[in-house]
Amino acid sequence: MKKYKISYQSNIGIETIIIETEDISKEKLPTNILSIKEIKDFNLAELFQNKKVIKEKDLINIFYELNLMLSSNITLSDSLNILIKNRKDKNILAFLNTLKNSLTSSKKISEELKIYKINYLVGSFFDISQENGNIAANVKALYELLKESSEIKKNFLKSITYPIILLISFFFSLISIFYFVIPKFKLIFEQTKAELPLATKILLNVQYLFENYLVLILIIMSLICFSIFLFYKKDEKFQYFIHKILVRNIYIIKDVYLNMQLYKFFLLLDIMLKSKYEFHKSLISTKVLIKNKYLLDKISLIDNLLQNGKTINFSFSKADIFDDIVLNLINTGEISNSLDITVAEIKKIYKNRFNEKINLLTSIIEPFFLLGIMSLILWIVLAVFVPIWDMGNLIKG
Repeated sequence: MKKYKISYQSNIGIETIIIETEDISKEKLPTNILSIKEIKDFNLAELFQNKKVIKEKDLINIFYELNLMLSSNITLSDSLNILIKNRKDKNILAFLNTLKNSLTSSKKISEELKIYKINYLVGSFFDISQENGNIAANVKALYELLKESSEIKKNFLKSITYPIILLISFFFSLISIFYFVIPKFKLIFEQTKAELPLATKILLNVQYLFENYLVLILIIMSLICFSIFLFYKKDEKFQYFIHKILVRNIYIIKDVYLNMQLYKFFLLLDIMLKSKYEFHKSLISTKVLIKNKYLLDKISLIDNLLQNGKTINFSFSKADIFDDIVLNLINTGEISNSLDITVAEIKKIYKNRFNEKINLLTSIIEPFFLLGIMSLILWIVLAVFVPIWDMGNLIKG
């Protein structure tokens, strides 16, 4: 039995019901349905499932070749057969065979591909292809999106590599100091009868915690993080809350995250429009890209407003996640019937903003880490040498 959450418009407002059924198409459903979502029970075993890994580079190459063959009017079945003959990696062969078999059956492709550790976009795009039949356009869009997503990831990792190295260095320096340096001075401090400075007392207490409770602290922190992760996976409201914080509340991070998500959103929208899809249909297709529930809620709002006959500009303005520049471009594109051009420009705007915010983030992080390391060194120097200087003065006196 499967569970479905159905939202519908009634006389008193938006209501939801839960239905358990084997086939929802045979059930008597309410009128004015807004959405139907399958409720999946959280399965802890899925977290530790040994999935077959397909490297991102191999995945991009597969769809690059597949796109070339489909563009040359070779059928999808023949294209997959050619790819299967030219591959030796067992995981890739299994993936291609699963894809081929899924396309000839009525099963949902995204469900069949869950045994592979691949970009979720692959299954989502083939689900779209099952619905509209335009496989060549969707494979082309998928290839371009995978390539762009890979570039975004590379640029992001390149930007944060140095701050991560600083953080790791800071952490290991801290452990080395408290495990190997401070204990040697601790013996000296215990022999003195003079009152130790506050900085030294704090240092010794911290060193005591590190020496005796570091493993326990790490275990507790790991359990807390794991519990939060499980709760996040299981509770949709908590997911929505976290996703909203990511978009709205964390300084600088929210700008990086939102610009990245909206760049990918308009990238897919641009690809779909260039593939001659109608704007509303293209917008619906972009939902497969969005995993952030808060943003998905906003896109669903736009979708519902468009279905109710509202203008594109009005619908986007009600989402309250787009600024005036973007809304003006959307309005211009709608009036002049050139949304394909304006969407391409909006995509460039968000890409530039994403790069700018990443650079700003790294330029802020680096000084903070350096300041933290300098503060740590100053604290340790004062905590260690002030008592030694005091002892030296007592000996002279």
